[in-house]
Amino acid sequence: MSIRCAAKALVISEGRVLLNRCQDPEGHVYYDLPGGGQQPYETMEDAVKREVLEETGYPIAIDRFAALAEEIYEDDALRKQFPDYTHRIYHVFLAHLLDSPRRDPTETDRNQRASEWHTLEEASSLPVLYPRGIGTLLSGVPEVPVYLGTCFIK
Repeated sequence: MSIRCAAKALVISEGRVLLNRCQDPEGHVYYDLPGGGQQPYETMEDAVKREVLEETGYPIAIDRFAALAEEIYEDDALRKQFPDYTHRIYHVFLAHLLDSPRRDPTETDRNQRASEWHTLEEASSLPVLYPRGIGTLLSGVPEVPVYLGTCFIK
């Protein structure tokens, strides 16, 4: 088991935020900030730019670090099945779109169904948005990074 470092992007454009709509194997829909795992010797900024491009097709630039969150799964079966994915540290970066054409996504997440733009109000009221606690930033991203806390998932 290892703790996975992940980089996520909070991409806001014209009052809307970019989210990945996902569906788990049981059919439950949830939303996630685009981004993903850091590869060895890759910087967090390079990881988030790569992951957003792979998942959404949008090239981005990083503005600044915005938040840190931790997620720990408590289910023993999941821990055995996915030992490298059940304890994650999310580094959330505020980012903006580059003035480049959108490409086709090349590597979406396993449960990802689409990338969508939502108003900040819509996004903050979604029933399940990951990383947990990110909805609190959608009413106004603070000038200094915030710790969103640890979420224990059963």
